[in-house]
Amino acid sequence: MLIKYSLLALSTSIDSIGIGIAYGLRNIKISRRATVILFAIALIVSTLAIAIGNIIHQILPGNITSWLGGGFLVLMGIILLLQSMKEPNSYDVDNSKQIDSKEAISLGIALSLDSFSIGIGTGVVGENIIWIFPILVAIFQIVFLKLGGLIGNKLTKISHLPSSIWNILAAILLIIIGIVSFFS
Repeated sequence: MLIKYSLLALSTSIDSIGIGIAYGLRNIKISRRATVILFAIALIVSTLAIAIGNIIHQILPGNITSWLGGGFLVLMGIILLLQSMKEPNSYDVDNSKQIDSKEAISLGIALSLDSFSIGIGTGVVGENIIWIFPILVAIFQIVFLKLGGLIGNKLTKISHLPSSIWNILAAILLIIIGIVSFFS
């Protein structure tokens, strides 16, 4: 089960690599305070989403929630796949080459939208992961942002890789997990 939760958290957070690469290519840094804010937002949003999904699971019959949750994950995967054609927005509004606390709030909300949707979908299926999923999402998100930033810095010297590749991988993983949920 931990592998399944890790894969869900990974698919939720992997697009952070693309954003990190985009920032690294533009030499934009994320301050320590902004990193803490991003972590907290990911944790709070994921926890809230699972709680909402669990409430829905209590209201609807089990077979309907399994199909609804799986369908929701597949739909999120398809939406993420379609969105992968877009270039990530820069949340460095003041062009300071650093994401500050205020900019981190809008970036954190944007990054957590996937985890909110996926959290509701998993909660609806009846997965009681309220304690592990949010922690994994927050950790993966920060690690992937930092890793993406390092990769982006290195790529400026080598070549320009489209950051949307990570969104595509996350979308495919979500679709697979959603389809598997139909049969579990």
